[in-house]
Amino acid sequence: MNTDTYLRSVLLLIALLATAASRTASGESSPSLGELRASVAALGGEAARLEEENRGLRAMLAQQEDGDVYIVVETENNRLTLRQNNTVLHTAVCGTGSRKFIEAETGTNWFFETPMGSFSVLGKERNPVWIRPNWSYVEENMPIPPANDPDRIVRGVLGKYALLLGNGYKIHGTTWTKLLGTHFTHGCVSLGDADLELVYSTAKIGTKVYLY
Repeated sequence: MNTDTYLRSVLLLIALLATAASRTASGESSPSLGELRASVAALGGEAARLEEENRGLRAMLAQQEDGDVYIVVETENNRLTLRQNNTVLHTAVCGTGSRKFIEAETGTNWFFETPMGSFSVLGKERNPVWIRPNWSYVEENMPIPPANDPDRIVRGVLGKYALLLGNGYKIHGTTWTKLLGTHFTHGCVSLGDADLELVYSTAKIGTKVYLY
């Protein structure tokens, strides 16, 4: 298991233990030793799966020789690169998933990590609008409004452009530019304005995006 995969496993385990401690403090029954062991075993399996996936991605990158520009995001170092074959065309500091764990009173929980794998640009947006998801309200200890509540529509926080990767994940801008280079997002990849404009203008529908 490499360092990146091991770190993710440790972070998930810490989140699990923190949740158990929180439940104990609030009077709820804590997980049994057997349940914790089962969770740790599941994390080990997930870590092995991620490691295998990362090996496959690195092999794919090494064989990328079709001449098309592609995007690589290194989540551990928070770096995004535009590449063509083995040539790096541009390097940018980015922000990726915070690896923070939160849980709602209903028991629904979220772990904010940038997904690993091979993706493609599915769409391009100018002046993207953020539709606040439920976790945004839970995170701020606010009541969750109805799905069609106008309060969910927030403009101007995702920058001027966005590349759609699917399942709600995007490469977009941010108002938190001082945090670029760190793990601070809720899973998307954030860029500064100049880097975002270059990546947006270079990428096209179908451009490959590799995240590891």
